[in-house]
Amino acid sequence: MRTLLLTTALIAVATTALAQTPPSAPAPAPDAPRRAGMERMCADMDARTAARLAFAEVKVAPTDAQRAAWDMFGREARAAIEPLKRLCGDAVAPRPTDYAGRLAMREKHMSAMLENTRAMRAAVDKLLPALSEEQRTRFSESMDRGRGMGGRGGHHGHH
Repeated sequence: MRTLLLTTALIAVATTALAQTPPSAPAPAPDAPRRAGMERMCADMDARTAARLAFAEVKVAPTDAQRAAWDMFGREARAAIEPLKRLCGDAVAPRPTDYAGRLAMREKHMSAMLENTRAMRAAVDKLLPALSEEQRTRFSESMDRGRGMGGRGGHHGHH
């Protein structure tokens, strides 16, 4: 009788413990880090770009004579993120399973980054002649804080 009670008690405890154990989470998809990175890049890209421009504008403090050059830079910088925004649909697309498909995706991403970089460089090259040496330094420092436009990088501890 004692053995029967002990066995019944053990079965009850084991059943209760198993019933309370949450099911294990499914394994993350192999491309979860890529998707997470894309989601971070795409989330609020326009807002982060506007914030970066506003921050740089306060740091540079363009004069009335520099206003037209600064405003043109802002328009061109906003336009420069368009290639990156076009990649945002890839955040939900499954990772290609074959190597050629993965290379094509990498090429698409690198091309967008190159297009963004070229557009930003052209915008900066037009702006810099209008700025004083001190303003150029402040501009460079403010843009380097988050690795430029497009929302990648964060502040990396610089506050």
